[in-house]
Amino acid sequence: MDLQDYEYYEARAKDVKLEDITSSQHNADILAMLRNCHPHFTLIFITDESDYYDYHEFVVCEGDDLGWLGYFVGMSKQVKVLFIDYFPDNLNMDAFFDGLGHNQSIQNLGISTDIGEDFKSLGPFLRNNNSLCGLTFSCFDIGLQCARNIASLLGQRSSLKSLNFGSTDLGDEELVEIASALRTQPQIDELSLCHNHIGRDGCVALGNVLEGVRNPNLATLNIGSNVIDDEGLHALVAGLINCHNLTSLYLHGNGLITEAGLRSLSTLFQSDHCQLECLDLDQTNIDNNGVAVLSAGLASLSTLKKLNLSNNHIGDQGMQDLVGSLVNCNIEDLYLSHNSFSVFGLRSLGTLVQRATRLKSLCLRNNAIDDEGLQ
Repeated sequence: MDLQDYEYYEARAKDVKLEDITSSQHNADILAMLRNCHPHFTLIFITDESDYYDYHEFVVCEGDDLGWLGYFVGMSKQVKVLFIDYFPDNLNMDAFFDGLGHNQSIQNLGISTDIGEDFKSLGPFLRNNNSLCGLTFSCFDIGLQCARNIASLLGQRSSLKSLNFGSTDLGDEELVEIASALRTQPQIDELSLCHNHIGRDGCVALGNVLEGVRNPNLATLNIGSNVIDDEGLHALVAGLINCHNLTSLYLHGNGLITEAGLRSLSTLFQSDHCQLECLDLDQTNIDNNGVAVLSAGLASLSTLKKLNLSNNHIGDQGMQDLVGSLVNCNIEDLYLSHNSFSVFGLRSLGTLVQRATRLKSLCLRNNAIDDEGLQ
């Protein structure tokens, strides 16, 4: 199919028979809603298969001219969310991205397939759409070349506030490529890299970027369920100290972190501008010694509201140290399930319960607490 420019579609948009440019009546109906500016048609999900034809699913088959889909999405003022689950290597993809580049209404774009060099074709859309605040890559493997293509896309200015790479098999090499592009996105306030394979080198790259950016806006970092070790966390903390707006940090599921890493983390809590409110260290192999190191930093963190230390190895002595560090916090939610403290640790916790007037949630299940302790 010959590539048609935007003017081609614009000149024919009012009169084109939608059944002639789509593979099904369902897809034609979607184009009709876009063309007619249907006020409630705000989501489009592009896929290649469906057990049933959902109202929002454009199911791509032979016979669909995606240039027309791109044009109608591009001129839409109603569409707020676009999710690309599948894209073929034909069917006028270039024209689709050309049309999409004119859109000014989409606020969130999700991609769950490797579109190869066409990541770069998203550049005009990223630059021109000032409404775009969220970009999500999920549930596909981002290899090294794919990471380079995404880095090329992210290497230009945008209005993005949230960037998500959850469950994309992202490793150190890939994050090194992507992190370099984040220097041009200092306005991002939420970055999620959870459920990947990020280790030391990836943390070093990300830490260096955060440390070198002037006034980064990062407020939430989710880097849970990776393979971060002590040296990686140390490098990451060096960058996070520069993030004066950081309020939420998720490190859950990183079982390679030891006392040395927690000591580095404590330096973040003790830094002048730290105002962390939410800290998730669920399933990070913390024992009594680790709590002792962590507590030295937590004692300085008066802003902390939510702390998750579930699924660790905290005993009675650890509970005593923890309580001592939290009595001056404004803690509201405390999660301590699946640890190993007994009634003695629970008694230490009683001091905190009495003094923490803002405490709303306290989770203690699956510890060595007997009925007497609960009384």
